[in-house]
Amino acid sequence: MTLRRFARGLVPAGATLSVLLLAAGSARAADVWDITRTSVPESAAELRALQETVKKVVTKCTPCTVGIRIGMAAGSGVIVSDDGLVLTAGHVSGDPDKDCTLILPDGKEVKGKTLGVNKGADSGMIKITEKGPLDGGKWPCLTVGKSADLKKGQWVVCLGHPGGFKSGRQPVARLGQVQETGKDLIRTNCTLVGGDSGGPLFDLEGNVIGIHSRIGPSLTYNIHIPTGTFKNDWEAMLASEVVGRPKVAQVALGVVFPEDEKAVPKLIDVQEDAAAGKAGLKKDDVIKMFDKTEVTSVKKVRDMLMKYKPGDKVEVQIQRGGETLTLTITLA
Repeated sequence: MTLRRFARGLVPAGATLSVLLLAAGSARAADVWDITRTSVPESAAELRALQETVKKVVTKCTPCTVGIRIGMAAGSGVIVSDDGLVLTAGHVSGDPDKDCTLILPDGKEVKGKTLGVNKGADSGMIKITEKGPLDGGKWPCLTVGKSADLKKGQWVVCLGHPGGFKSGRQPVARLGQVQETGKDLIRTNCTLVGGDSGGPLFDLEGNVIGIHSRIGPSLTYNIHIPTGTFKNDWEAMLASEVVGRPKVAQVALGVVFPEDEKAVPKLIDVQEDAAAGKAGLKKDDVIKMFDKTEVTSVKKVRDMLMKYKPGDKVEVQIQRGGETLTLTITLA
C-alpha cells in the first residue's frame, strides 16, 4: 500500500519542510510572494515572503490531511468534502467496500469505507463513515483545484505521513517545484517516502492539485496523480466502481543516484534488502554497463529501467575502486 517500502535506498529518511527559517528581525518585512511565480527567491525579503506563504498553506491544509490504515499497510489522504470524502492513491485504497481507519492529525481514529478506484491512473476514494467535528457533523475540507493550470517551475507544497502516522507528529510538510506536467502525472522535486502514498499536493493557495503516487529513482523525481484525473472518474468512483486497467509495475533498484541526471551513475546509497543490495551492490559503486549496454549518466540508467518489469534479471557491470565486477540484479 505504501509508495514503496520505506527505505533510505530510495529517498533519504526524515524529510522536512524545505524552507529556510530566517532570524526574526533580520531585515524589513517580507514582500508578498506571487503564487504563480516559477523562479527562486532572489533576496532575504523574497525568501521570507515565500516562507510566510508556505506557512499559511500548511496551517490551512494540515487539519484535512489524514493517515490511512487498511490492514497492516499505511498511507495518507486528504478530505475534500464536508461529508467526509477522501482522495488518496489507488494502491492505498485498493478494492471498493473495504473497512479502513483514518487517523486525524491529533491522533484520533475514525472509521471509513473504500469507494471506487482507477487502477490504471492510481486514483482512489474513501468515505469517512463517522460524523465530523464541525456543526451538523461536517468535516473540515479543502478545494480540489485545477491541475491543468500548473506550470513548470511553480512552487508547491506536499503533506503526508512519511513512514506512516506517528503519534504527536503533525503531517510532514515539504516544499518543491513542478518539474513536469501531463495529462496523467505531475512530477515534482518534493521529497516523498513510504507512507506518503495518497497524500496531497497543494498549490500556494492551498488547493489540492495532486495526490502522491510513486517515488522515483532519485530525491527530486516523484510522481503525483493530477486532480484532473480524479475529476474524469468522479461519479464512477463515488459509485464504488473499478475503472481503468492496471499499468505495468515500475521497477526499482533500491538505490540513490546523484540528483543531476547528466552525472555519472555513482551510487550515493544502497538499500541492503532491496534489489541492488541483495545483488551485492554497495555505496560508491559506479554502474558502467547495464544489461551489456554502456551507461554514462544517471538518465541513461533511468531510461533503461523503463524497459523492464519486476522479476527480470539484469547483468550489471560496476566499478568498485580499482576493481571491475559483474553482478546480476533481480529487479523489484
